[in-house]
Amino acid sequence: MKYRPRRRLVGLCKNIKNLNIIITARILVSIVSEQTLPNYLFIKELQNSLEINKYIFISTEGMEKKDKTNTLCQTANIDKKHRTKILVDENALFLSKKKLSHLNITNDDEIFVNLTGGTKMMSNATWQFFNNFRNVRFFYVPIGKNTYLEVFDEKPAIENQFNYQLSCQEYLNIYDIQYEKEKMLFTKEQVFDVYKDVKSTQFDLEKFPKSKLKKFNIDDYNIKQVHTKWYEEYLYYLIKEKLSLDDEKIEAGIKLFKKSENKENKFVPNDNEIDVFFLYNNNPFIVEAKFSIGGKEKINIEGLYNYLYKLAAINQRFGLKAKSTLITLATFENNGDNFKQNLEKRCRILNIHSPFDRQIIDNKQKFEEELKKFVS
Repeated sequence: MKYRPRRRLVGLCKNIKNLNIIITARILVSIVSEQTLPNYLFIKELQNSLEINKYIFISTEGMEKKDKTNTLCQTANIDKKHRTKILVDENALFLSKKKLSHLNITNDDEIFVNLTGGTKMMSNATWQFFNNFRNVRFFYVPIGKNTYLEVFDEKPAIENQFNYQLSCQEYLNIYDIQYEKEKMLFTKEQVFDVYKDVKSTQFDLEKFPKSKLKKFNIDDYNIKQVHTKWYEEYLYYLIKEKLSLDDEKIEAGIKLFKKSENKENKFVPNDNEIDVFFLYNNNPFIVEAKFSIGGKEKINIEGLYNYLYKLAAINQRFGLKAKSTLITLATFENNGDNFKQNLEKRCRILNIHSPFDRQIIDNKQKFEEELKKFVS
């Protein structure tokens, strides 16, 4: 593939008739796959800098049964009249190229091809087919990095940083995750004020300062799990502050819904909840907030492991590079010499970040260091 200079979009002047003017279209080609994020990010990046006239989605029957193309287009606001979907055999190079040959594309079109996604056969067929056009550029989006590559066969790839930044709503939409958000009860000042009282009790759950909630005029101050709601929102405000996140990049109290096998009801009541969900450099992070885990002196190890299993299960719904952790006001100090080593080993097996305990969250420097490790 030789480097081909970009061509300007040539429009047809309405006031000039009977002239032989070439009309050039800008076309973005995407290979649809299970991991939707790389395609969506590249679509939004180009939408923000160029006028794309036509979108081509190369997909398979398996992906379309999951409605992947439609989900991408709805979230990216791509009108049906501007998009073309072509189904190929994910393991047949020749047949895939034959299907692609039916596309209405000319050498005067400016073509941007995102090779990310699909099988190797699909990517190879796409490369071989579009490499025959005069004005084509190829790209690849590494999963988990906030960059995309323009790739060539005669010189090294050029790496570019994504300018477009996802919102939590966009991310949940492109992964077809149905959810609802709980309303926030506390302000930032209130959660930090309550933290001082909680710390003064040595983080004793039984001494949680519920009486102070009346002072804040919180309607739900008498709910049984108010300490859970407070701690969830405390972490929301703390993480938001430390990472300088905008409102649309972080959420607290998300209830997830699962798809129903009954076609009449597409979704059923929530099967999981996420305490804090946020995006950092376009990557998703999940936090399980636990005020306490068992007794005052020693935690309930079996209970802790159950929370970790829950996080590992939720991760699978949020894409390959979703990272999760548990942050608790309980302490891990009194659980024996081998506890932390065993905990680290279990977290590696489950592919989640080691939990933060009281010794980390109550130390500003330690918390910031651990948070940076978590989002790196």
